[in-house]
Amino acid sequence: MCGILFSYSGDTDHQPSFDDHELLRNRGPDHTGQVHVKHSSRSLSFVSSVLSLRGKSLVTQPLQDPFSGSVLCWNGEAWKLDNKLIQENDARVVFDVLLKTVGSDDSSLLSDGGRDVDEAVAQVFSRVSGPYAFIFYCATNRSVYYGRDFLGRRSLLRSGEAGRVTISSLTYPKHILHPSSVEITRLNLRTPALNPLLENLRHSLAVRITDISIPPSPASVPVKIAILFSGGLDCTLVARIVHDLLPKEEDVDLLNVAFENPRVLNAVKAGNDMPFAPYAYCPDRATGVSSHAELQRVCPGRTWRLVSIDIPYTETVAHRPLITTLLHPHNTEMDLSIACALYFAARGRGTVQPGPSEDTASYTTSARVLLSGLGADELFAGYTRHATAFSRKGFQGLSDELELDYLRLGKRNLGRDDRVISHWGREVRYPYLDEDFLRWTLRLPLWEKCGFGQPSPSASTPAEETGDPSLEPSKRILRLLAWKLGLRSAATMKKRAIQFGARTAKMEAGRIKGTRILS
Repeated sequence: MCGILFSYSGDTDHQPSFDDHELLRNRGPDHTGQVHVKHSSRSLSFVSSVLSLRGKSLVTQPLQDPFSGSVLCWNGEAWKLDNKLIQENDARVVFDVLLKTVGSDDSSLLSDGGRDVDEAVAQVFSRVSGPYAFIFYCATNRSVYYGRDFLGRRSLLRSGEAGRVTISSLTYPKHILHPSSVEITRLNLRTPALNPLLENLRHSLAVRITDISIPPSPASVPVKIAILFSGGLDCTLVARIVHDLLPKEEDVDLLNVAFENPRVLNAVKAGNDMPFAPYAYCPDRATGVSSHAELQRVCPGRTWRLVSIDIPYTETVAHRPLITTLLHPHNTEMDLSIACALYFAARGRGTVQPGPSEDTASYTTSARVLLSGLGADELFAGYTRHATAFSRKGFQGLSDELELDYLRLGKRNLGRDDRVISHWGREVRYPYLDEDFLRWTLRLPLWEKCGFGQPSPSASTPAEETGDPSLEPSKRILRLLAWKLGLRSAATMKKRAIQFGARTAKMEAGRIKGTRILS
């Protein structure tokens, strides 16, 4: 993961200063580099900060070809090229392919007004699997190309005024519908799609948790991986599968955030004279503790470290201006409440309890790779509005709603979350948004993902005999997989939005709408 920036100006004296890009450097604490390219009166500046997570040695950026002068700023993880795993540093591999494709003064590519070069560059990035954003200066035709992967999993923003342009990390298939000729049967533990679901998730996670560099840390055993952990179904299932892939001697940190919400606190005090613990009774803290205990029971032999991240209201207020800056151009109350939870969770600073009878101790995770369960709700119908869409318009309505959610992930969630989380020099990875996993999931009929419209279970026969546990219809196939893997409690967890589970929403007044523009 890196921070990248391109600045163009007609003024050759205008160059971005390192001091102006502290937020960019926070994303990549291992190295910051800068390259300037001049063409007559034009000044092109490229800046990259690097968080080194792959390869045996640090590869500095921006990458510049000494022969052609082409430049690449790369922020991402190219897991595969042409469907083959990349074992080396991915930025270098992508740059080498670009240079081989358009790196020379090839008259055949420069024909037709340079459109062949445009198509060649686009073709290179179409061969890459993984989350990425890039800025590429092609010296062959003196053009700058920039973009993101098709889901938009890395932030990249463009702004411009008065002859200057800045591009920086900071400033589809449809779901298969239900044909009327198909008889819907109830999803259960014998559902054929269950095993392929597990294998596809295992593959997605395997490429995201292997070959991670040991982070620089004063800890005797540095932790490589942490999970953004509410204790809900999606993140707990990720943790359970990580256990099967990761050596048992490697610890995993579970980052669980809870906020002091004065509105909730005042409401409780008004109706109760008993002392109230503002963090312990946050919904996500309760589910986090429960699922942590379940992981310890189902997956013994590993240190599952629950990091309790408690945020006083005064600290939330103190950090709001910076969080609002990182959010931009997102600017609603809902954006802020979600970003607050992710910002403090990604900081990774809280307390841990080494043993049941031991006192809590301060702790900050050394992990620089964070796993997130984002995408599960959009793919498997986890939101309340999905149930509403089905009740109103059946599978057609549900399909339309899911497609809307899936297609706006990049615009609505991923860029914003990348800016907020990467501020702490950590990279978030999304196993549910892997290209191969998406391809398989989007081919799966809706009635094999969720349980809407399916017949009720038999109440007289135990689930162990029927293979049909009583689980709610939203994300039913994920719930069945969790049940199969021993996570009986997590399989029954109800969906709760992060801003309500961590209590970052409506801190001052209960009537504020999430769509309200920040003042």
